Amino acid sequence: MTLKEHIDDIRSGLQKGIYIGEAAVSQGIVLRFLGALDWPTYNTQVVTPEYGVEGTRVDFALCHPPSKPRVFIEAKQVGNIKGAEEQLFGYDSRVRVPIAILTDGREWQFFHPTGEGTWAERKVCELDLITGESAENAEIFNRYLNYESIHTGEAVEAIKKDYEKVVQQRQVATRLPEAWGKLLEEADEFLLHAVAEKTESLCGYKPTDEQVLDFLKSLKIGTELENGREDLRNKGLLVTMPNGEIINHKVSATTFSEAIEKLGIDRVRNLERRVNGIPLISTSKHSKYDQRKSGRYYIMTNTDTKTKKRLLEEIATKLHESLKVEIIEKS
Repeated sequence: MTLKEHIDDIRSGLQKGIYIGEAAVSQGIVLRFLGALDWPTYNTQVVTPEYGVEGTRVDFALCHPPSKPRVFIEAKQVGNIKGAEEQLFGYDSRVRVPIAILTDGREWQFFHPTGEGTWAERKVCELDLITGESAENAEIFNRYLNYESIHTGEAVEAIKKDYEKVVQQRQVATRLPEAWGKLLEEADEFLLHAVAEKTESLCGYKPTDEQVLDFLKSLKIGTELENGREDLRNKGLLVTMPNGEIINHKVSATTFSEAIEKLGIDRVRNLERRVNGIPLISTSKHSKYDQRKSGRYYIMTNTDTKTKKRLLEEIATKLHESLKVEIIEKS
C-alpha cells in the first residue's frame, strides 16, 4: 500500500468520523503514517510514546540515534488543534528538536523549533488530509518525516532550508509596500517610461509623466485605503477652516466634501487633482467609486480618512489657505 493510498484511506475514515478522541488519532493515524514512512514503531527507543520532558509528556518522540529525540509529535482530538501550539513548544523549550509536528489527524502543522521568532513564525508548512491533494501531502510527509531521511539528516536540512525560505518570503512581503512607495516618491524614471510605453501601445497616445505619476499615486492611495481601513474604522475628520469655522460630521466623506465646498469647488477643480485615476471633482458620476453630489459636480470620496486628510492639506497648500485637518476618534 503506497503512502498516497494510506492518505486516501485515512481521509475516508475522517469523513466518516471514525477517529474518536486523541487515542484514536494517535493509534489509527499517527502510528499508521509512521509505519508507512518506514519507522520501526515496535522499537520504543526509536518511536517513543509518552516521552517524558521534565514532568510533562509529549505524545511521540522520534529518535535517532535511539533515545535521542529528533522529532516531537503532539496529537489532538480531531477538530481540537487550535491553541495547542504553546503546549508543543513548551516541550521544545526543555528539549530542543529540529522538527516539531502538531496534528489532530486531519490537519498537520510542521515547525522548525530551532528557528527564531514566535511559534507561528517558525511554522514551515501545514496540510489538510481532507481538502489537500493526497499526492502533494505524501511528498510533504516524505520530505519531513521519512525514517531514512531523519536517519541521514536530509529531513532536518530540508525543513531548515524551507524555514529560511519562509523567513525570506515574510521579509519580502513586509518590504514590498515600502519599495513601491519609494518608487512612487522618487518618480522612478524606468517605471514612468514602462507605464507610458504600454499605454501608448494600447491607445496610440503617450501620456505625460505627470499623468502617469498621478495614476501611480492613485494606486498607492488605494493600497493605503485597504491597509488602513481597520485602524481608521473608528476615526473621523475635524477640519478648522481659515475663518475658524469647524466642520466635523460623523461620516468623514461629508466633512471632506463640505470642506472642499467651502474652499470653493471651482477653485479646487481647477487644480485638476486626480484620485484613484479619476478627477477629484468631476461633472459626471463614476460607476465604480463613491462620490458626493455637490451642485453640478461630483466629489470623489472613495478614500480612507488618512488620505482625505492628506488631500485637504495638499489642496489648502496649493490654494494658499490656512486649513487645519485632524483625525479624531468618532464620538
